[in-house]
Amino acid sequence: MILEYINAYSAGVIALWATWCILSGKVRDGVVGKIIYAVIALSGYAILARSERMFFSPTIAGTTLYVSLALAGARHWFMVTYWPQTKIWLCHRLNCEHCLHCDKAPDGAERRDK
Repeated sequence: MILEYINAYSAGVIALWATWCILSGKVRDGVVGKIIYAVIALSGYAILARSERMFFSPTIAGTTLYVSLALAGARHWFMVTYWPQTKIWLCHRLNCEHCLHCDKAPDGAERRDK
């Protein structure tokens, strides 16, 4: 019985956190990030709203919650680890005027001049 309460509280906290991420102006994850947070929030609320036992039977809502959390984590990891270098590479490939003339290159990356 205690595990069921822990599972319910965890799902509630995750759902509240994801709702805050959607509504807060401080979280700037773009459209894809907001969609992932919306799926996390909806599946967390679905876990809380169902009437059957929470811990013993896997459901679509639970699986969706865990998969969306995994996607949010993978996206966050990519954005923190590889996005600055990927952005520089894209700017060089696309000849982006804004990026090519920016003086602030992360991690000492070189900018080429036209």
